[in-house]
Amino acid sequence: MHETLQAKAYRAIRERLLTGVDPQGTRISDFVLSKTLGISRAPIREAMNRLISERLLVQKAGLGVFVPRPTREEIENLYQVREWLEIGALETVVSQLDLQSLQLMEESCATIRSMAKDLEEADACLERGTSFPRLSEADSQFHLTIMRATGNKLLLDLMQSNRVLEQVWDISVRTYSAKVVHRICDEHEEILAAIKNRDPEQSRQSLSNHLRIGRDITLRYYDQKLLQD
Repeated sequence: MHETLQAKAYRAIRERLLTGVDPQGTRISDFVLSKTLGISRAPIREAMNRLISERLLVQKAGLGVFVPRPTREEIENLYQVREWLEIGALETVVSQLDLQSLQLMEESCATIRSMAKDLEEADACLERGTSFPRLSEADSQFHLTIMRATGNKLLLDLMQSNRVLEQVWDISVRTYSAKVVHRICDEHEEILAAIKNRDPEQSRQSLSNHLRIGRDITLRYYDQKLLQD
């Protein structure tokens, strides 16, 4: 199927936002994007309007369109929504996750553990923009497997949109030590063990703790970044 110019523009601009080509606070010009992407301004504007509706861009009256800078409250709200979505999904499927889903979650844990060991051996940290996408993909596979198991496409779409906002809002910690990556894996394995035991309460508690630890670390990073700016 032939990709429309609007779809091509949307995909290209969204990729720029996800990869940080256009960081927070950047003014987005349809004229500049038209020249850069080689696409006429009309489909560029349509794509920008779609991204505004998804909160990946923001329209400021009299000033133009910008990559948003989230407030602390917005970040807290984002994590609250994520917790509601994930825990609700887990409570629905914890007793019925099939073998294939469990294997996908195990593979995710194995990938993250392998990355932690590699960092440990190299005495290095994982930097955003290098091999970070591998960690992000493994983490997404773990969490989205739970969402997919519900069979609810709207729920899955909401969760994926939530994770995209996290990336575009650029609220993640920029470096991950081996210790931090090991901790992420430990928490994932604890959640998975509770699911395998078909223990709804422990599954819920482990997932809630994992998400709240991530939220607290992110908010500390946000506060530090605010002081530096």
